[in-house]
Amino acid sequence: MRAREFVTEGDVSPSVANLINLLDNLRSRTDQVRVDSLVNLIRKEPGSEMFNIDLLKDAFKEGHLDNVVENIKKDESDVLYVYLKPLVSDREVDITNFDSDTSGPKTPERTVSSMAKRAAAKRL
Repeated sequence: MRAREFVTEGDVSPSVANLINLLDNLRSRTDQVRVDSLVNLIRKEPGSEMFNIDLLKDAFKEGHLDNVVENIKKDESDVLYVYLKPLVSDREVDITNFDSDTSGPKTPERTVSSMAKRAAAKRL
């Protein structure tokens, strides 16, 4: 599913919608992308042939990239990078205080035992 399917028509241009989609796909692979490489990738998308660095910076300043881009800045070697926000899984769980007796899954023996008790209670 493409990002432009969720964005209202008057909200962003098709090139910015393509940018959001590409950045969202790249986040699972890396945490930073060179701006010149990103511009070249976006220009290959239909409807984004005229994309440039200024459009990227404008989209970042206007907040269209808030969900996927952390920052746009130069590194130590004076190369401009887009730093992406990391993906956060909905299923991340803090297991530091995990108590297996109360909140964890039951062992198969306990599950079968409780099922047998319920079945025996229903027979009576």
